Amino acid sequence: MKIFFFLLLLANIGFGLMQWLLPYEQLFAESPEIALAEELRLLNESEKGSEIETEQTADSSSKLLVSENTINQTVCYAVGPFKDKTRALEISGRYSAIEIQTRLKSSKEKEYMGIMVYLGGHKSRQQAVSTAEKLAEQGIRDYIIVNESDKSNVLSLGVYSLKKNAERLSNRLKQLNYPVETEPRYRNRTIYWLYYQGSNETEGKLLIDQRDLANGVGQVPGQCG
Repeated sequence: MKIFFFLLLLANIGFGLMQWLLPYEQLFAESPEIALAEELRLLNESEKGSEIETEQTADSSSKLLVSENTINQTVCYAVGPFKDKTRALEISGRYSAIEIQTRLKSSKEKEYMGIMVYLGGHKSRQQAVSTAEKLAEQGIRDYIIVNESDKSNVLSLGVYSLKKNAERLSNRLKQLNYPVETEPRYRNRTIYWLYYQGSNETEGKLLIDQRDLANGVGQVPGQCG
């Protein structure tokens, strides 16, 4: 027992010396927590990853562009103008034969006829006829008496599609001391158009011949409304 108490006394003395020589915080200080290490990425792996992402983004963008450009859009075609409704219906029948449905539409427009050469200032029809008889003695025999809202008993000497022909007659009448006048003439005409739908992937079919082309018939593409 004496030995045990002696050893216990030595242990207490030793513990006391340690407390006296070292502060309490150093003896029982908590060890600092070690921060979690970030996962390391090699430089070449990072570059490869960026290249892959760029390629995927570019690939998806190209796919999107392709899909936008390949959209099949509908195009409406107008064929005309036709001055004759019968002719427009004949062309419509050609489209029906190849299973293309057309719609016929009409509209009013002013058609240029030419330049009218005339003499005005007559107070009556008989006075206009008298002037025409005098002109016949000079070899000018073609005439018509016009009565319109702004022209009464006008002696028309013809409507000329070529300006030079109208000027030639006008100059001749001036040499004969007639108060000649000229003006462009128009008339209201009904024109016809054929409309049908097509695709932007194929050209519209123009089923007309040279006679129609000579008359100014053509085909105009446009948006469907």
